[in-house]
Amino acid sequence: MDGHGRTLLLLQIFFCFFVFASTDETKQVKRVSQKEIEDCSQVQCPGPLTYYDDVGCTPVYKNKGDCCACKYNCDHLNARSRNKCYVRRNSYEFGERLRPEDKNPCNVGCFCKNGTNSGRFVCAIVDCYHGPIDTGCYMKRNISQCCPGPLTCPKNESEIPKCVVDGVTYKDGEFFIPKNEPRKRCTCREGYTGQNIKPFCITPSTTCSTDLYHSQDIAKKCIPIYYADQNPATNCSSSWRCQNANDTVIPNPSGSPSCGEDCPGKKDMTCKFGNLTMNLGDELNQGTDYTSVCVRCVCEVPPTPTCRRLSDCNLTAGRN
Repeated sequence: MDGHGRTLLLLQIFFCFFVFASTDETKQVKRVSQKEIEDCSQVQCPGPLTYYDDVGCTPVYKNKGDCCACKYNCDHLNARSRNKCYVRRNSYEFGERLRPEDKNPCNVGCFCKNGTNSGRFVCAIVDCYHGPIDTGCYMKRNISQCCPGPLTCPKNESEIPKCVVDGVTYKDGEFFIPKNEPRKRCTCREGYTGQNIKPFCITPSTTCSTDLYHSQDIAKKCIPIYYADQNPATNCSSSWRCQNANDTVIPNPSGSPSCGEDCPGKKDMTCKFGNLTMNLGDELNQGTDYTSVCVRCVCEVPPTPTCRRLSDCNLTAGRN
């Protein structure tokens, strides 16, 4: 992901419900309250949920009515042909262009072609450069368009429409993601009254266009990496980690968390990284190449490990 995309101790807890909350030095786990379960938006759930949703994996729950899944079924990824391209569960032949139902506003000129490990999409590079903006002016944004605009220069600050969302005030043209509707992408504009509907919000076909830009990584069972201040349940990954000869699995010293033992199909409660298999709570060693320096990867919610950059780590010292 480019610069625009820049914006862990697995602990065992009751019923597999936990979330990560950053502190100065550590990542601590918070139990999910009954109210959060009743008002579940999955924002507080562990695992790389945005990735799972983006590629069409199916959640598997320990108990009916649970908020957070104990694992995801991604078997369809293993059944993908090397001679096709995919967006979630839709397949494309080589030469076929991306269909409207799989497009997001910035997916321009995308078509399927043969790749190294699998089919891959090639898309046009969209340049939204608009030059310097005069003081007091700003770019309006239409959530259904890729690039911002037009340039708006109000005479007074008071003329700029504002939106209050989850206790935060946004100005006209500013982007936001509603806390309780994390799949929606919204922009503040005149007339917003708190309803996250068009023309203020859309639900994109895929949140991060993972299949469009990372089909080769998916085919090699690479894993998405998130910054320390990102939430893997709502954010797109910043980069990817792929297996190399120096990668090894560090077993969970306390054994597999009991929360996975009652999950349907518990024999499949493992994570995959390349040709490595990780049990719940297992980690990958760090610093085997530049992508894994200061990156902690833990098997939380199978089948894909959760990888996050450590906020208090020296990138140079962390390299082997």
